[in-house]
Amino acid sequence: MAIQDTLSRSVLKSKSVLGRLPDEAIDVLVGRARHVRFGKGEMLYRRGDEGDSLMVILAGRVKISNISDDAREVVLNFLGPGDLNGEIAVLDGKGRSADATALEPTEAALIHRRDLFAVLERYPAALLGIVSVLASKLRMASAMVEHGLLQMSAKAAHGLLRLAALHGREAADGTHLDIKLSQKDLGSYLGLSRENTSRELGRLREAGLVRTEDGEIIITDRQGLEDWASAAG
Repeated sequence: MAIQDTLSRSVLKSKSVLGRLPDEAIDVLVGRARHVRFGKGEMLYRRGDEGDSLMVILAGRVKISNISDDAREVVLNFLGPGDLNGEIAVLDGKGRSADATALEPTEAALIHRRDLFAVLERYPAALLGIVSVLASKLRMASAMVEHGLLQMSAKAAHGLLRLAALHGREAADGTHLDIKLSQKDLGSYLGLSRENTSRELGRLREAGLVRTEDGEIIITDRQGLEDWASAAG
């Protein structure tokens, strides 16, 4: 088995919602998938592009975003190894609903709609995993709309807690957000300007709720951050 296929099989089996498929189905998907690579800053696809495939992120990080009516970038999500990318379009056969950009060198297994559906028809239980992913993303989108109406301090705190739920890694010194973001990308996710993002992070650091280390954000007092989010809202 090629190194690429080994990586694809390992990630699909251990990290993705498709891992509930039996080994023979995983082997079919790996055998039919196309291994794709993207450089930092490269677009995986743009909103409106044809959605005849989904990607399973194997390595790297991907930003999902859209451009608002006033030309601001709105970051909807960040994806990492094991995450599905493009599942909405592949299920309904319509265009992509957002832009996808590689935040760092990224590898993915591209699975065409016809191949995915052939497997799902035989093993429909795996479809429940995809539905669960869609439900989680819908809940997150609803939370982002609700949090968008909050004051700046609450936006920052709630946004960091969302990132912790998705990308948090627990350690003795707190919850590490296992994703390095520029101030611009973080601000676009929090719904704040780069300047206000820097200001709010500074306030959270002064309060002893977070710290930053080599570009990584660490939540040092999660309960305190939750209390801050509630009080600031």
